[in-house]
Amino acid sequence: MKFQTMSTRAFVVAVGLCAVLGLGAGASMAAAAAGGLVPSSAASPTKPAPEYSKNAAGNTYGSVVDSVSPETEPDLIAAVTADGTKGYVSKAELDIANGTSASRHFRTPEDAITWMETEGRADRSIPVYEADGTTVIGEFTVVGLDTQRATRELINSR
Repeated sequence: MKFQTMSTRAFVVAVGLCAVLGLGAGASMAAAAAGGLVPSSAASPTKPAPEYSKNAAGNTYGSVVDSVSPETEPDLIAAVTADGTKGYVSKAELDIANGTSASRHFRTPEDAITWMETEGRADRSIPVYEADGTTVIGEFTVVGLDTQRATRELINSR
């Protein structure tokens, strides 16, 4: 059985969604490898932008699943640490770790491929915060290209 490749953001959303639902790392990897499970634009174009809670610093926080587009995602996105603690990752830090912020500077598809083959290969850990956006409670791993390939090969070999 062959699986489709999914975008980095959709991969992160799939892993995050499985983690939030408590399905664990195995389900997260399976969901991500299956592709298309959580499309990069899961929201309807007519769905209104969500209203998120705000912390004392004025940062919004909540689930990325509620967003209509990347522009309507909260400042702090719901995530789960490796040990299962619920918290939030910074959208800015997540965008750096998964290449979203770098993609704004790509001029050609080759630029994107170069980034994926260099910067995007390794797993990256980013802090998970409490809703205040400053208290670190753990780490969240953004899975890199090498781990994605290994997982896809493992799944395809079954």
